[in-house]
Amino acid sequence: MFRNTVFPLLCTVIILAGCTDNEAVVDPVLDRSTMVLTGIQLSGYVFDTDTLDVLPGRDKSDSDPIVLPLTLRVTVSDPGEVGELRYRIRYEGRTEVLHEGALQLSSVGDVYEAAIAFDRRRGDVGEYRIDAIATDQSGVTANSAHAKFRVLFGNRPPEIVTVNAPDTVDLQAETIYIRMSAEVRDESGLADIKQVFFNSFLPDGRPSSGNPFTLRDDGNPGSGDDIAGDGIFSIIVQMPPATPHGEYRFEFRAIDYSNLTSNVVIHKLIVR
Repeated sequence: MFRNTVFPLLCTVIILAGCTDNEAVVDPVLDRSTMVLTGIQLSGYVFDTDTLDVLPGRDKSDSDPIVLPLTLRVTVSDPGEVGELRYRIRYEGRTEVLHEGALQLSSVGDVYEAAIAFDRRRGDVGEYRIDAIATDQSGVTANSAHAKFRVLFGNRPPEIVTVNAPDTVDLQAETIYIRMSAEVRDESGLADIKQVFFNSFLPDGRPSSGNPFTLRDDGNPGSGDDIAGDGIFSIIVQMPPATPHGEYRFEFRAIDYSNLTSNVVIHKLIVR
């Protein structure tokens, strides 16, 4: 679905004011006998590479190859002598062309479009400019329009939303099992979650020897998890009869594949 739709007014040689609307510009018409561009529209104007081509099990870095999924649409009127309508992408303020290709007439009125797979690296951030250029049948530039879009590497950490665990446990003659879970979110998607875990601390303040304890979102009953891939990570904790009484502290965290750490959620459990 297209966002931030931009439909700038047709500029003429006489009326130049108002030719720019947000990130899109249609230049003055040079020859009314050729194709006239009346609007330019992108599928997005801001791209966060932190959310693109995330591979489970692999850390992210600035040098990762990614693909920006960009769709360009240009509206035209008075096609005249239609030659060719092409696009070029470059950094704003630079002349080097990074990517180019042709737009094709769509089935929706006088609209030309191109689905662009723009190969980049995750760290190739900045402001880009895309130009749509119409030429007549002799190859002479007749009309043009441009739009701008930004690329950023957000590096947004995951977030632990809630922790679900008992507040009090009464020990029994046999080992008891308790379930703990944490709901985790990441703006890059759950595939970007590298690990969800807690460190536990004994009533005397010493860390548990088994730290860290990993929670899983695998739908495995052995993990205490009900549904795989729902963002709720779970673990089954054993409490044998000899477990020392007192107040235990559990510190829950999550890490993503940019190795960014979430907020820390502390849960306290009283063992009686």
